[in-house]
Amino acid sequence: MILHICNDFSLTKVHSNLYKSIDDLNIPQVIFNPVRDTTPIGNNNINFKTNNSRILYSDKLKKTHKFLYRSKISFLFKDLISKIDISKIKISHATTLFSDGGLSYLLKKKYNIPYIVAIRSTDLEVFLKYRPDLIFKAKNILKEAEQIIFISDSLQKKFYQHPLILGDKKFLKSKSKVIYNGIDNFWLDNQEKKKQIVPFKILYVGRLIPRKNLIKLANVVIDLNKSGYNLELNIVGSGGEDEKKIEELALKYKDTFNLLGKVNDKNKLKDIYNENHIFAMPSKGETFGLVYIESLSQGLPLLYLENDGIDNVFNFAVGEKCKIDDYEQIKISLINLIDNYKEYNLDKIDFSLFRWSNIATKYTQLYKKHANN
Repeated sequence: MILHICNDFSLTKVHSNLYKSIDDLNIPQVIFNPVRDTTPIGNNNINFKTNNSRILYSDKLKKTHKFLYRSKISFLFKDLISKIDISKIKISHATTLFSDGGLSYLLKKKYNIPYIVAIRSTDLEVFLKYRPDLIFKAKNILKEAEQIIFISDSLQKKFYQHPLILGDKKFLKSKSKVIYNGIDNFWLDNQEKKKQIVPFKILYVGRLIPRKNLIKLANVVIDLNKSGYNLELNIVGSGGEDEKKIEELALKYKDTFNLLGKVNDKNKLKDIYNENHIFAMPSKGETFGLVYIESLSQGLPLLYLENDGIDNVFNFAVGEKCKIDDYEQIKISLINLIDNYKEYNLDKIDFSLFRWSNIATKYTQLYKKHANN
């Protein structure tokens, strides 16, 4: 049986999509979801087909556990082993290096259960940046892991450039692997071709938060229109620190911005994709960015950030990347994207890389390779 240790299970569909696809392969799984005050228990529930598979919620973490890492891991470890039959677990899969990897590490030390560990942007942008006191813990987790999984090429590149990792780079790289996240089959089964058009409709889909750089993008669009362009920026999303500022800009420039709010209906979202020509999200700190792949499947070339998200996934141009996330670079990249629109050949993309059933097969091969017999 596979044990998934997954802090974010209730908060994102990414993990449940993977676990559903593994379930289709008739492999038993236990998902351990640490619970906080804000955890929406029951969200992303799975109706398993495989016997003995289940979702397991921890006792509620205390607020102090947010800062007391070691105390949190100890609390969760005791909670976990009190709720499962450890003898049935053949391998564990930690979905993050620090928060989940700490538990997998203890399981190996105490019960000799092997594990694989994934590294996400939170590990780099939060833990490695603000918790250098945990670097030796991280090194131990990485050392004992059977396999290290990166969700994107850019994340792997940034990770191995980190000064605290450099000394172990060769050893860790030898057991590293990139496995992308998938997108819903709906997008893969309903693909669209790139339009033969002079592009002017730009789409953004995501949360309205600073690291997405939507306000910078909006100001670029405003200034380009003042210099003779006739661009529209259509925004799907709501909530976040930048929402009020975006609403103010949309009120002031009514002909430029169209706020569509949050859209959950895939058919409606597909119609929105198909009404637009470019997808722009110069976001910083993206683990992968599924919305980029969704956009490509609907024929929209991209504006994104270099060394982030899906950068380096393709060895041919699928859009333009900003060298850094500042106003001038976003402006230059958007102009290039408009000018070179005809040059992006999205037909070359192998979308099977992003089908969850194929991704689940890759993971199950790893589980079988490294699991205890």
